[in-house]
Amino acid sequence: MNYDSREMSSLVYHNLSESRKQASSPSDQKEQKSQAVELYSYVSTWGLLRLKAEEFALSASQKNKRDIVQCFFKTLSELIQDPDFLVGKLGLQRLSDRQNLSASEYLGLTGVALQLAHEFAFWAEAIYPKEKK
Repeated sequence: MNYDSREMSSLVYHNLSESRKQASSPSDQKEQKSQAVELYSYVSTWGLLRLKAEEFALSASQKNKRDIVQCFFKTLSELIQDPDFLVGKLGLQRLSDRQNLSASEYLGLTGVALQLAHEFAFWAEAIYPKEKK
């Protein structure tokens, strides 16, 4: 895979913009923005596998946060050119299965995910409205 930062940036912009459209109220948008900005800290602290498991632990009342986590894994899957690789419960299984993903492949994927999380934080600031004081 050839790395082109424009591809990552445009994927994030498109997918995050689509997620924003699903948030109907300003408070929903605020929750989505917060989650998008926090992705880097979460992945760097807890790891990619833990974030994927968190997607299924988020309650119905945290739908906006879950939408952003799902958007993140959808974007990561598209970036690695396997659109279904990390989507849904099968994505969790693929991340945790050592026969499916070696330790070095998991670490490499985590590195790409960290860069992707940076892009999510950047675009969240541009896509979501600023809070009025």
